[in-house]
Amino acid sequence: MKTPYDLVIFDCDGVLVESEPLATRVFVQMLAEYGFELKYEEYLRKFSGAVISKRLEVTAQTLNWTPPENFLSTFDERLAPLTEKELKIVPGIHALIESLSAPICVASNGSRAEITLRLKIARLTEHFGNAIFSGLEVPHPKPAPDVFLAAAKAFDISPARCIVIEDSTLGVTAAVRAGMKVYGHAAFTSSESLRAAGAIPFANMAELKTLLQP
Repeated sequence: MKTPYDLVIFDCDGVLVESEPLATRVFVQMLAEYGFELKYEEYLRKFSGAVISKRLEVTAQTLNWTPPENFLSTFDERLAPLTEKELKIVPGIHALIESLSAPICVASNGSRAEITLRLKIARLTEHFGNAIFSGLEVPHPKPAPDVFLAAAKAFDISPARCIVIEDSTLGVTAAVRAGMKVYGHAAFTSSESLRAAGAIPFANMAELKTLLQP
């Protein structure tokens, strides 16, 4: 039976792998070293899906603080070994991917190197190959639609025939702006927030698998 979509675009963090908690942990720990006590849970929700440079920019403005020039490079140096050691896949993601007959790809605000590493650790590389699109390689990252439109163009598929799997209001907004149907994983973002942004919320990958059955 033909599906009502021709391309499935996955976000990476929070959809394929559970990397947001690790990134937030490192960020909060580093800010604590400069004397700022941030609330982990609050930052996990507030910056879900945002590029690290944007998190730092907003936080610096809020705290009226000038970060050192090496903050981002130090952040990357600390996050990489933690990712290799502790990164977990989102439960049920392998079964979901294997149930799909349409082509799939990844479109994330992370760098290509970050996405590639996470796919490798999660043993998802064989599913996606080089079908990776980074928000850092298009004019504007999410919430702009650029990275999703780049994915659709690369596959020569109309945005209206693409569906997006996201977990943040930032990503949902980008998908809606791209003219794509979007499903929202209610892990660190509430179903209400995802629905308000334009997504069809779901609780876990088993539920999404059912939703996507033709």
